[in-house]
Amino acid sequence: MKLRVENLARIKEADVEIKNLTLFVGQNSTHKSYLAHVIYELYKEVSSLHKNRINLIKIISNILRKVNQEFKNDIEYILSLKRQLSESQIEHQISEDDYEIEHITNVKVLIKKNDEKLNNFLLIINNLLLDELTKKIDSSFNKKSKVIDKITIENNYNILNEDFFNLSFNIPLEYFEENSNEISDKISDKIISNIIRNLIEKLISKLLGFTTSYYFPASRTGFVLTLDEIYAGIFRDKFRGQVSNTRLGEPTIDFIQKFADIKTGKDSEESFFSLLYKSKDKNNNRIEKLINFLEKNIIKGRIKEVTNEQDYKSYFLEIEGEELDLHLASSATLEILPFIVFLKNTVDISKTFFVIEEPEAHLHPKAQVQMAKFIVMLSNAGAKVLVTTHSDYILNEINNCIKLSSLDSDNTFAISKDNVSAYLLKNEKNETTVNQLDIDKFGIANDNFDEVLDELLDKSSELSEQILDNDK
Repeated sequence: MKLRVENLARIKEADVEIKNLTLFVGQNSTHKSYLAHVIYELYKEVSSLHKNRINLIKIISNILRKVNQEFKNDIEYILSLKRQLSESQIEHQISEDDYEIEHITNVKVLIKKNDEKLNNFLLIINNLLLDELTKKIDSSFNKKSKVIDKITIENNYNILNEDFFNLSFNIPLEYFEENSNEISDKISDKIISNIIRNLIEKLISKLLGFTTSYYFPASRTGFVLTLDEIYAGIFRDKFRGQVSNTRLGEPTIDFIQKFADIKTGKDSEESFFSLLYKSKDKNNNRIEKLINFLEKNIIKGRIKEVTNEQDYKSYFLEIEGEELDLHLASSATLEILPFIVFLKNTVDISKTFFVIEEPEAHLHPKAQVQMAKFIVMLSNAGAKVLVTTHSDYILNEINNCIKLSSLDSDNTFAISKDNVSAYLLKNEKNETTVNQLDIDKFGIANDNFDEVLDELLDKSSELSEQILDNDK
């Protein structure tokens, strides 16, 4: 999927293609997390339209109201479309340049496929749909000021394809036989509602294929240690029927809530289906391999889960039969724990979207290399993975995995260059630029980290020369 983001904080514009593995690299404060936040929330909002009929009806109603208020001339055009009411006309042979829409009462509407005015009207509705999604994403930052202006999704404007108008309008025949404005408004609302639904269905089919999405914030270590207290603080007002005053973004709140739901044994959709179907999950073996890899190569132990009588789960680090409380475990263990907990509660790894901020956090360079391998394994298991990082160890190991695919494509850690996209976010004056990085069989081309290393080496050489001069 390709999308364009405009005026996101200091990012004036960014064109991004989301692949199996997508990387946002760059220095601190270049809005890597902002961009990841937008993409996560876009998937989440579209998923809510797919799962929740109430959300779908609300967004259709909002768009319909705006169309009626702002685009009256276009509505009148829709109403003027040629209508065929008699049986003889229904059997009329339409040309290749026409769309055919059949109605259950044998009403047929012919719409010219190459009609420019109709095409413009459909683009208006499509823009209103994306505006509604953008507003929801903007509010998810939980900031008083506006954060993002616009999102555009590639090919969502491609409305003149062969199947777009494969719709059935449930409009009674008598609507066409009367001439009142009220009846005409009902006809237009029905047609426009079906057009909106069709656009949303195309958007859903483009973005989904994912039943679950996980967001791992950079500050996950602190959340793991203080989860219960933070969770209670965020949702205390909510439980009292009041709005929470938290300034955490929605993806971080999602992380806290999902983690808390797992710990408290709440019957969330994921945990329910996990208990019901996990033993039948064709990807269950892949999930076990991912967990075993993390435990063996990074935390050097096993995460043990203990459930009390109230169905509350506690976690311990087990090393050679000895249990350690989490506050006594290494920061690497705390970083990795959420991945293990969420993986254990994942129904189908191939239908899961992972957004990971700074996977290198609190990890030694050796562990960062292992983390990069885990990310590749996750992508190869069928998950879609988006990563923000400023670690050259992560990037260089992923490059090794890309090179490996040319030599041994079946290797566990090999990933094809075609399945990876990467972007460098860089501050230039008061603006952040987002540039796509070239990827070939040798990996991702990026001198972002090399510049820093060169500066360090040059400084080291300069200081060494000065010491030698002083010794003369």
